Amino acid sequence: MAKFVKFKINNATAPGAGGNWGGRDVLIGVDDIENVSDVVSGAGAYSVVVTLKDFVGLTAAAAQVSDAGQTAGTIGGRILTLTVSTSVSAAVNPTAVAVGGNMPSQSIVRAMTANPGGIAASAQLGRDGAGLAADDQMFWSGAVFSSVDDL
Repeated sequence: MAKFVKFKINNATAPGAGGNWGGRDVLIGVDDIENVSDVVSGAGAYSVVVTLKDFVGLTAAAAQVSDAGQTAGTIGGRILTLTVSTSVSAAVNPTAVAVGGNMPSQSIVRAMTANPGGIAASAQLGRDGAGLAADDQMFWSGAVFSSVDDL
């Protein structure tokens, strides 16, 4: 099993534009991944939410206990949101993926369980639609780290 999952981000965003730069690799430790789930918006935009095991803000949340004994702060979880496009130069929503094994999250699961995986296994996306040769190749078009406070 690989120690890291690698995501090759392909988009036309110039460096310095919000941290969602194109042409870079993002590495995540396999042991740090808690959950992987697909998100499909009503407009057909695909993304994958990777929940990491570590929490952030524990010290700040613990320090914000009010006199009534209630915690005013929150403990957030680390989230990596990976967006998907069928173009390396624009945000193009994939055709609805009709085969469960082609869902973007499954490329991460395959990379996590690659044997032998070496040091880093790449999470490479397949084709949209039914995954046929006539369908479009999907690419990771963005990677944004964030924290949530509703765990």
